Amino acid sequence: MITSRQKLILKAIIEAYVKDAQPVGSKALTQMPYLKFSSATLRYDMAQLEELGYLEKTHTSSGRVPSEMGYRYYVEHLVTRDAKVMEKYPLIDEIFIKNKLGREQAVEEAIHLLSELTNYTAMAIGPTHQMSTIKKIDFIPLGEHDAVVLIVTDQGHVQHQNITIPEDMKINDLKEVIKTLDDLLRDRLITDAKEILETEFAKSEIESFIEYQSQLVHSFIHAFSKFAAENFYLSGVTNVFEQPEFHNVRHIKNFVEMLDRRELVKLIGDHEGLSIRFGSDLQFIPMENCTMISIPYRISDEEHGTIAVLGPTRMEYSKVIPLVEYIASNIGKLYKK
Repeated sequence: MITSRQKLILKAIIEAYVKDAQPVGSKALTQMPYLKFSSATLRYDMAQLEELGYLEKTHTSSGRVPSEMGYRYYVEHLVTRDAKVMEKYPLIDEIFIKNKLGREQAVEEAIHLLSELTNYTAMAIGPTHQMSTIKKIDFIPLGEHDAVVLIVTDQGHVQHQNITIPEDMKINDLKEVIKTLDDLLRDRLITDAKEILETEFAKSEIESFIEYQSQLVHSFIHAFSKFAAENFYLSGVTNVFEQPEFHNVRHIKNFVEMLDRRELVKLIGDHEGLSIRFGSDLQFIPMENCTMISIPYRISDEEHGTIAVLGPTRMEYSKVIPLVEYIASNIGKLYKK
């Protein structure tokens, strides 16, 4: 249990360290207006906080830096939301109010803005389409040998897949294939479509329409695979490289490898409410100097997604937390229009 004074000192050290990444000593603390304590008192409490595991002493300075345990205590008990962040809200509002774009593009723009405002890496998953059902499959000819297949769900989402029409296939034959697929898959779950197609393709009822054109059915299978997969948006991958923690080549390599892994998608999407996870929580790859802040947004009982910010543990939590909360709430509203 730490004292009220030690909480003030820990908060001051973390917020000072966030600004310039320099170890904080007792002399710097005495200059803070809300820490009117003697240097001896401050040094004693800093030593106590170090002994308790909230601070660490560097080899190159007499000052202290926060430990992961210190950051964890800070975000759970001491962090306050920066009121100045509200000045950025109109920029977020503009994306959603003006939105003549598709919903997916609005999410992508919002994530890009989040990475620009925080100067960290921002990402989003969703919304998921796991419980959506197929209402219509159609196609639009683009030319003599090209077309777009359209898959429409009961939620109003549309997936498209460009296909090449084989030279020996007539347009009426393709219409028959599309009609067969529409009859076969209408009112079935998106998540079941790929398996149904793979099973039915082995039967003569589809094969008879396209004797030697298995690549066409595989194009349809690919379209449903994309639809069933979670949408993933990523922006500002290189932003964190401007932070001193990422000047180490090994840290850069670990970070890039982490973003390439599908496990990252699973990690973001499994939590309820605001979640802040540190290096030791990101078990799939050792990133001891990273923190992920994520928050889910809900569109309906079946559809939901998550947005997240990934950056150094020395993150501006008071700024990032209200931004992700505000964007998440607006994404939910966007889909309810």
